[in-house]
Amino acid sequence: MIVRKYYQSIYLFCCRRLNGDPDTAADITQDVFLKLLENIQSVRKIGKFQNYLLTIAVNTCNNYTKKAKPLYMDLETLEDIEDTDNAFEKIELNELKAQIQYAINTLPDYQKEVIILRFYYDLKIREIATITKVSVSTVKSRLQQGIKKLERYLADFRGGDNV
Repeated sequence: MIVRKYYQSIYLFCCRRLNGDPDTAADITQDVFLKLLENIQSVRKIGKFQNYLLTIAVNTCNNYTKKAKPLYMDLETLEDIEDTDNAFEKIELNELKAQIQYAINTLPDYQKEVIILRFYYDLKIREIATITKVSVSTVKSRLQQGIKKLERYLADFRGGDNV
């Protein structure tokens, strides 16, 4: 029941964190749930359970990236795009999502994590600090620096237009 409820969320985090490598993300997601099962007796209900799983996912992804260099892949399969009547709008939206994901992939891992947790999971700064095991001020700094880098990258991509 836990796997059914949280698998997709943890998988998407891992896929985004690992630059869109779906096979490795699936392996890491499986590792997250195996680690949960191995330590289920020590799980205490403190806060949101998804945050506990995201903590395991962050640590597992970090351990993986220290050992291997992930591949950059296309992320079109990550999210379904809302249906629109206009095919051109759909193409533009696909291109923008791809550029945003590519820009996120260019960030250092510690900034990438914070950006993903804040904007894809809508977590509060304090929750991100707990998950990533850094101070609130470090999370704020990483978030601010990451956003500035993304803005610059996307402005360059769009030919200097404001994003």
